[in-house]
Amino acid sequence: MTDRGHTDLLVALHRELLEREARLQELLDPLVDRDRLRGPSANEAPAGPGDPIPLTEREVQILQLLVRGHTNRQISAQLGCTSATIRNRLGRIYGKLGVMTRTHAAVRAVELGLCRTSPSETSSHI
Repeated sequence: MTDRGHTDLLVALHRELLEREARLQELLDPLVDRDRLRGPSANEAPAGPGDPIPLTEREVQILQLLVRGHTNRQISAQLGCTSATIRNRLGRIYGKLGVMTRTHAAVRAVELGLCRTSPSETSSHI
């Protein structure tokens, strides 16, 4: 592959990642707004600044990739483990966050400041 071809591929991949992030943000924004108005539901573990969620560093890494729209397969490839491992860890993460779905986990992670939603924001994690 030529340098030009390699550069074009990188630009295309970067563009695709930005588009995925934008699509995920479009899905997250209404959910975040709705949840702010609704408040916590019975299946959510209430968490705030005084009530940290005990996530491991690896769980935070997984959540960050999930928030960016990566699939289990993509997350496993990036972290060097199997898709089954990611599926199992996500189950534990969902339990800790008090959520049932992937999208709701992403929303809660952003709400709690566990993950950043764009490259320009800083992340703080527990």
